Amino acid sequence: PARCHLMRLYMEANRPDSARRLWEKLPQDDPSVWIRYSAVLVEFVSWKILEEDGSTQATAEEQLATAVRSNVFCAYYLAFSSTFETVMDHTEEIEETHEGRPLEEAIEYCNSEQMGAWYGTEGALEWLRSEVSKAANGKSSILSARDLEWRSDLERIREQDDVESHGSAGDTETSNGGRIKTSDDDDDDDDDEEDD
Repeated sequence: PARCHLMRLYMEANRPDSARRLWEKLPQDDPSVWIRYSAVLVEFVSWKILEEDGSTQATAEEQLATAVRSNVFCAYYLAFSSTFETVMDHTEEIEETHEGRPLEEAIEYCNSEQMGAWYGTEGALEWLRSEVSKAANGKSSILSARDLEWRSDLERIREQDDVESHGSAGDTETSNGGRIKTSDDDDDDDDDEEDD
């Protein structure tokens, strides 16, 4: 989407005031990682590095809470980026993700030029990691352990993927999440028997 591309350009060009004006015009519940996590970084720099008038720890924390609630996967990826970099393969292949795909959007963001901004901002990743850790241990004033829940989001993504990949093939899901075998599945079994 255009707003995400524009945010990327503002961040790459080191234009935080333009970035701030952009996210302030958007709905507070805009889930884009490009918008939400850029806002976190800009507010962190404004408060912690530049010590600008009107910028406070509370403002940065508010942006972080909004970002985490909109895409928890990105929070984990940023907070533990060195671990993800060693265990994730083919991340560079994820480009131009569609909205509504939070995991892919987080992977794309965390493997883009935006990571250079995070790494290059003294204390930013450490602060984010600290806030995520405090929330996980029930010691955060801005986030709860529930805000860090990712399993249900991942399950929703899996279900969405199943519907997209199998829904048109005639598969039927049972009420408990199981799958009823279709005639196409039977054909696959027959092929296996012929190979024996």
